[in-house]
Amino acid sequence: LTLDLSSAQTFTCTVDEAINKVKLTNLPSEGSSFTIKFLQDTTGYAVKSPSGATGITTFYNADDDAIELMWPAGGVIPTVTTGAGKSDIYSFRTFDGGSTFYGIVGGQNFG
Repeated sequence: LTLDLSSAQTFTCTVDEAINKVKLTNLPSEGSSFTIKFLQDTTGYAVKSPSGATGITTFYNADDDAIELMWPAGGVIPTVTTGAGKSDIYSFRTFDGGSTFYGIVGGQNFG
């Protein structure tokens, strides 16, 4: 999954196959944020990191370099809901031009 941060600040991703990597392009030069809604199709697929860890543990830039992703509660990584027709909402913020992002769960298992 590739998100172009110059094109929008909100994204809806219909998950119709497994997502194993989230790439961010056109990173901001300063502080910025974006929100993504993962909407499962009628099957329900996993969203995870290349390491196989469930959930999004890191982002990657256009050069495929890892971007640090921090989660609250001591780094507890949320598991993206896989139920058919369900959706999760996550927001991410950077304060340093995209070197580090902070993730917040907006809600899970909607629908």
